[in-house]
Amino acid sequence: MTVSELMLVGIVALMASFTTQGNDNRIASDLVTHSSVAIDAPASEIWLHIVDPTAWKESFPVRHHSGEPGVVGEVFAAFDPAAPDVISYLIKNVEIVPNERRAIKLTRPGHGALIGYAIWTLVEDDGHTVVTYDVYTETLLAPKEGSRLTPEQVVEMTREGYETNKLRFNRELLALKKLVEGVSE
Repeated sequence: MTVSELMLVGIVALMASFTTQGNDNRIASDLVTHSSVAIDAPASEIWLHIVDPTAWKESFPVRHHSGEPGVVGEVFAAFDPAAPDVISYLIKNVEIVPNERRAIKLTRPGHGALIGYAIWTLVEDDGHTVVTYDVYTETLLAPKEGSRLTPEQVVEMTREGYETNKLRFNRELLALKKLVEGVSE
């Protein structure tokens, strides 16, 4: 097997980690990704774009929701453009180490169900910085929806979600690189 084939087997095995747990028939699709980009700039020049990624991330529009700006505890609300007055999910700063790391927790509004975590890590060496973006999320399927899917369908849904999001995260990091390095299209 090639390295790519081995990686795909590993990814599918990870994605197949959806489970039916206990008596509640809980079925979930996990998304675990790791993306990185090397940027020809010190971490301090990149950091402002990490704490405010609106210029380069393709996600839903976000607005400050609560908490003191730029510190642990600040919360942003994300809005689906199709329903601009309805909060789709909340984003909370749970760790901030300036110029090194920002970790966010994503939750559903109202009941606060955990969606997952995302972490940006910046490692600078001699004026160049590697930015890594790690995402750990779970999409919990409603019992009715989950009961209609075979395990193979859940694995396929997870695989498709992984591929779509991994490509998006890689595009976003390249957009960050171009923004920081001043490269135009």
